[in-house]
Amino acid sequence: MRLLRFGGPLVLLAALAACPGCGQPEEGGVPADLEAAMDAFYTAIEAGDAEAHIAMFTDDAIMMPNHWTMSRGKDSIAGTIRAGEGYVFRLRDREVVDIDVRGAMAYTVNSYFYTYHREGADPQWHRTKNVHIWKRDGEGNWKLHVDIWNSDVPIGDFANE
Repeated sequence: MRLLRFGGPLVLLAALAACPGCGQPEEGGVPADLEAAMDAFYTAIEAGDAEAHIAMFTDDAIMMPNHWTMSRGKDSIAGTIRAGEGYVFRLRDREVVDIDVRGAMAYTVNSYFYTYHREGADPQWHRTKNVHIWKRDGEGNWKLHVDIWNSDVPIGDFANE
């Protein structure tokens, strides 16, 4: 709604016109720069690099973590990510379940296992999934605009997993 109110379609058309290759990929294709952004996002998580992780979000992004409060805006998201100091957040066995790209917007649906445990503790792997909405920034770079994930395990069974 906000996009429409502020002339967003005109800005989007201008951005697409000024950005060769930013349109819909060929059938079955994913733009290489989106693949690179996705890889950079997951590499930052695997490396425990909070600053690189934070840098992957748009300024007005929304993050909706599993069993956690929603964060809105990069500063709020940075606080959430930095609050994990002393903990290890890692992923494994990630599978892209679905992906679609439409101009300057894209979404991915992923399935994977994650662990979030204190440093020095043994990992506790949990099956989960996420939806990411990616958006090109003013320079044409893919940034994560919406990040939502939740567990495959019912909350009552989570502690027993």
